[in-house]
Amino acid sequence: MTLGTATCDVELSGNKPPEWVHLLPAGNIGGRDGRTFLNDAPEVVLAAFKAGAIDLPIDYEHQSEHREKTGAGPVPAAGWIKDLELRGDGIWGRVSWTERAAELIRNREYRFLSPVVLFEKTKRRVMRLKSAGLVHTPNLHLTALASQEDPTMDQSPLIARLVKLLGLEDGADEEEIFAALEERLKSGGKPDPAKYVPIEALQDLMQKRTSDKAEMRQEHVAGKVRQAVADGYITPAMRDWATELCTANEAAFDTFVSAATPPYAHLLRESNMRGAPPSRGGQVVNDLANNVARQLGIDAARLMD
Repeated sequence: MTLGTATCDVELSGNKPPEWVHLLPAGNIGGRDGRTFLNDAPEVVLAAFKAGAIDLPIDYEHQSEHREKTGAGPVPAAGWIKDLELRGDGIWGRVSWTERAAELIRNREYRFLSPVVLFEKTKRRVMRLKSAGLVHTPNLHLTALASQEDPTMDQSPLIARLVKLLGLEDGADEEEIFAALEERLKSGGKPDPAKYVPIEALQDLMQKRTSDKAEMRQEHVAGKVRQAVADGYITPAMRDWATELCTANEAAFDTFVSAATPPYAHLLRESNMRGAPPSRGGQVVNDLANNVARQLGIDAARLMD
């Protein structure tokens, strides 16, 4: 492409069409019909292509931009722009050509590639590459380019996505968007550490949180099982089983404890016998001994025999 025009002569590489083609020159773009455009922010064009996440079509004679010429019939693609690259002389695109288009280019039946772009009105700055077309007449796309001028460009989904990707507030104007892009380029594309956390740090934080929650869960279960043993609902030998049950289904463990009586409590309860055992020979025994003797129908003094 000659600087100052916007039509690319598709030069053959051997007997094959080129994989990389020059789509837009850097700086001022002058058309053969006298109109000019500005490509002083190619990073915006590349960012829009990346945000769109879709290959851009190359058609014949801009048929996709002039559907009135094709009616309702199909609009075949000549190729697909799969990647964009910024070089010293402007924006280049990596193209996957169809077999039909490759044959037409080899036969020199088509020689020129013409891009179609969207631009903002104030400075006629190129904002987005929309498509491209194999054409015969240089600058044919400039007519289509004018028809693509959109007075609501600042409110387009593209601008909204750029605002979101750059972390700007909704409604950010053109100058704010370019300032954010320039700042991002100066920082080497690294995000603001005050607004973004590295994914490795976030993963480490989540793993630690999961580990802490598991540890707290284990302590909670162990505490409930200890209390159940202390209250006599389960014996120490049942501790492992109770721990597994409470870990797997705490509600089932609670149901078991609430429905059970503490039959083993007497094995762990401290005796209320204090001091030396009562001696033989008429010494008064305590109330517990009297109650037991009464139930057995014997004299309380015989309990010590």
